[in-house]
Amino acid sequence: MTVTMSFAQSEYKKWLENSIVQANVIDIFDNLLTLSVEEGASDIHIEPFENFSRIRIRIDGVLYEIVQYPRNLHESVISKFKIESGQMRPDEKRLPQDARVSTITLTNKEIDLRASTLPTIWWEKLVMRIVDKSKETPKLTDLGIEWSNKDIIFRQIKRPNGIILTTWPTGSGKTSTLYAALDVINEPEVNIVTYEDPVENKMIGLSQSQVRSDIGFTFASGLRAALRQDPDIIMVWEIRDKETLDMAMEAAMTGHLVFSTIHTNSSSETITRVVNLGAKPYMISGTFNLVMAQRLTRRICDACVEVINSHETEAYHNAREVFVHLEKEFLKKELLARNITQVQWDDFMNKGNTYIWSGKDAQGGVCQKCGWSWYKWRVGIFEFMEYADDVKQMLIDGKTAFEVEKYALRKGMIDLERDALFKVIKWLMPLEEVYRLVTHKEI
Repeated sequence: MTVTMSFAQSEYKKWLENSIVQANVIDIFDNLLTLSVEEGASDIHIEPFENFSRIRIRIDGVLYEIVQYPRNLHESVISKFKIESGQMRPDEKRLPQDARVSTITLTNKEIDLRASTLPTIWWEKLVMRIVDKSKETPKLTDLGIEWSNKDIIFRQIKRPNGIILTTWPTGSGKTSTLYAALDVINEPEVNIVTYEDPVENKMIGLSQSQVRSDIGFTFASGLRAALRQDPDIIMVWEIRDKETLDMAMEAAMTGHLVFSTIHTNSSSETITRVVNLGAKPYMISGTFNLVMAQRLTRRICDACVEVINSHETEAYHNAREVFVHLEKEFLKKELLARNITQVQWDDFMNKGNTYIWSGKDAQGGVCQKCGWSWYKWRVGIFEFMEYADDVKQMLIDGKTAFEVEKYALRKGMIDLERDALFKVIKWLMPLEEVYRLVTHKEI
């Protein structure tokens, strides 16, 4: 799949290509960073092969090749970044290295780069995660959290104590959700302390702290210090070890509301993860309020949307099965609250119609809105497992994460698959995108 740039962005691509021809590594980086930020990329991959090297950028979760360049230029490109970072050794090519760099693009946008090198059989590969600090914190109501899930999150973030976790891989939007939730409850009457790595969004009213593991300032030690800062709400960027988990639970049990992230594949698998970290079931039931799993999916460009019939596909049969298992009255309320019309429902359920992108305008030329990239922007899909009394009792009784998930789904939990399929019916995303990201679950 080829990325087609808008006019302004294609200029940076031309300059990037010219700087490669001139072997000007300074201009290569300047133009590459600017191009990537203007195109809305989240990551840059600079990777070597036997006879050439290439640059790819990740847009809306998918990698696109931007340019290939001569193999003999690669060492200079990687060495240039190592020197500029001030945190990598240019002469060390055998071991992976990490660095964090703040810089400004040619369009005067301030960004942070989280970079890492990886020795390969041909040379070193460099990957840079882009944090665009010029972006504003989104509103919680603008993230795509709808009806049942919306009620849950607004109810839970107003509670005085407990733990709220977001989960799923890097790049799934966890950061935006955490900041948006904190923005809702950021009032003069409460003291909010955060421990982040890195501090991506600077928010007035929050006491934000950058952890420094290299000098012993870890998430766990930050949490310990937070309890002496008279906090009402604490946000710790990630729970990755037993010590941090224990401190988070202690904070929740002593009257604080704790926000954090954890890396698992679903909200229910978080139970298994924290048990493996040493948490007892009664501790989980006594402190956990909500676990949110989420993904960012590519959204159909509404300027070149096109209808197809998916009636004979496996994905469509899976989707129909999902709705069969939802209680009718609950489903009716969910459809109404999500503004899904009877026409949209019949179009999907009875006719098997779904929507994709064409990339073409009305005259058959390139769509001016998405530029033939087919998708335009992204939309979040969410799964909220609320730790109500019945779920807490199941944990105390020793039920497994699998059993808890099955119970929650039968009770009507809107998981990632269900939330995504509602958005398919609303013409926000194609059906194939659902099962690219989530797994169909038999109930």
